[in-house]
Amino acid sequence: MKQLFAEQLTQHLQQHPLPPVLLLFGEELLLRQDALALLRKHLKQQFGDELERQSLQQQPDFDWQQLHDSGQSMSLFSQFTLLELTLPENKPGRDGSDALTAYAKSPPAEQLLVVIGDKLKKEQQNSRWFKALSQQGWLVRTPTPDKSRLPRFIHQRAQQHGLQLTADATELLALWFEGNLPSLDQELQKWALIHSDQALNADAVKQAMRDVSHFDAFALQDSLLRNDWSETAHRLHRLFAEDVDRHQLLWVVQREVQVLSQLKTALTQQLDANSIYRQNMIWSSQQQAYQSRAQQLAAESLQQAQQLLQRLELALKNDSGENADILFTHCVALICVGPHQGYLPQQLQAMA
Repeated sequence: MKQLFAEQLTQHLQQHPLPPVLLLFGEELLLRQDALALLRKHLKQQFGDELERQSLQQQPDFDWQQLHDSGQSMSLFSQFTLLELTLPENKPGRDGSDALTAYAKSPPAEQLLVVIGDKLKKEQQNSRWFKALSQQGWLVRTPTPDKSRLPRFIHQRAQQHGLQLTADATELLALWFEGNLPSLDQELQKWALIHSDQALNADAVKQAMRDVSHFDAFALQDSLLRNDWSETAHRLHRLFAEDVDRHQLLWVVQREVQVLSQLKTALTQQLDANSIYRQNMIWSSQQQAYQSRAQQLAAESLQQAQQLLQRLELALKNDSGENADILFTHCVALICVGPHQGYLPQQLQAMA
């Protein structure tokens, strides 16, 4: 089995004969979409109007006979068929395993089967159907870029669309769009049409995103960074009114508490904080603000914020009965220094 990453696919298509099977697996949806688009374009250039594309998606009542029939019913007007089969959970089941294994034994000569799915687990790679298919073709992996590679990935992606980004804009987008690269790509394409003649910096990116309500959860970080409780509370309640995704908001607040807690420990024990900044992608222009907040916040406040986060997870995931918005408000108040903190102990005691 030949293994490659999505960015290597173009070169392999140009230098090697087309295999009968291509396995396209990985957690990054954007890269899977890229690889599919690239493959379709390559085949269209090769076969023109004589290319037929079929798309199948496994459903609970999926008829696996369709896989067998696809190779038996070539159109009178097509020379080659691209058959795309999506496995939403990477689990074809017993019937699917039998059908895929049988297909791999004798794949149609004028057809390319592309099996598409999420990140593969070890047991799936060891399954009968996967081993059979992998012997017939390539495995193209589409992993999500890790934090250290994400700014470079975003910079390159912007260049593909003809858009220039400054380093601070790239870092800001990496923070905002981690785990949501398809949305990032949509924004980059839109900005490329508007700002093709100039490089976008962080301030321009913030301005461009200001009216997009579902990014207010990330804008909340800016208010916290400035330690502005009035603005933070205003943005937080606006998020509640707009019914923001509470799980996205939880991720934002968890990250803030985690960074501040790690910095507080480093400051207390006189440890180097640079590794914390690198690990959490906090660039130099933000580091002093984070350090100042960590110095001002009491260790007890951060411990209470961590406890509230645990209760928040239970409220959101297990429907514990607690009001998540009240928990969010108190948690954010604990990590924003100001006179309001004088009233928190009594309120938190009442919530205990």
